[in-house]
Amino acid sequence: MVRPLQEMDTEELRRIAVRGGIEGTEAMDREELVDALVARPGEGAWQEDPKPADVNPNDYQYHGPEQR
Repeated sequence: MVRPLQEMDTEELRRIAVRGGIEGTEAMDREELVDALVARPGEGAWQEDPKPADVNPNDYQYHGPEQR
């Protein structure tokens, strides 16, 4: 059975991080290792482009809802 990351010791976390391809694990403390292991690269917040599709991006200036 797999234990949660918070219950593992620092060396165990470091081994998992190295195996997962995380660099610089020697300099990381326990909390940084947990954060690095929990992070999911490439899954940042995606948001829709607010400008209409047929508008040149150089000509478009965004105005927030409070400015309309």
